[in-house]
Amino acid sequence: MATPLDPLRSLYGSQPIAPSAPTAPGVGGGEPARNADGKTFQDVLGDFVKQVDSSQKQYDVAVDAVQKGETDNLHQVMLAQSQAQLSLKLAVEVRNKLVEAYKETMRTQF
Repeated sequence: MATPLDPLRSLYGSQPIAPSAPTAPGVGGGEPARNADGKTFQDVLGDFVKQVDSSQKQYDVAVDAVQKGETDNLHQVMLAQSQAQLSLKLAVEVRNKLVEAYKETMRTQF
């Protein structure tokens, strides 16, 4: 049987190199990586989604208060609307970046 061309064969002998076990935390099924606050990526994303949801609910409450006649402070409603809109746009952009990073990772060839 013919030997395949491999210019690095002389460095590691006749046996191929087996991949080593990952040692970094959060890699390869071990404990997930944590930030300085001790939160995992999932925790951070969950908190972000809760903040976006909270701003949307605050806007809904402000609009309901104006519709029911409980307040006539349209300035507060407009601020809540702007905050909700901005937080939703940010959430969409974060999602787009995550999807883009995932697709890039899936295109990576090993």
